[in-house]
Amino acid sequence: MPKFYFQLFDRDGAGTTETAYDFASIEAAKAEARRVLAEMATEGLPAAPLNMMSVELFDESRRPLAEIRLILEEIAKQPR
Repeated sequence: MPKFYFQLFDRDGAGTTETAYDFASIEAAKAEARRVLAEMATEGLPAAPLNMMSVELFDESRRPLAEIRLILEEIAKQPR
């Protein structure tokens, strides 16, 4: 079974996991990255200055495969 690594980026900065996780496919690993990102968001939404948090997915050779991001954007509206 392929091994994958995750790098988390939240309000506290980046943190890599040194533990390899086994998933049947890259799609299964991406689904887990999305779940982890949703869990991170329950602890607090992204804040300035970046207004984003992410989970980056790497293969067993630590080559980047995908990055799943949550971006918080505030759009000012002019009163009519």
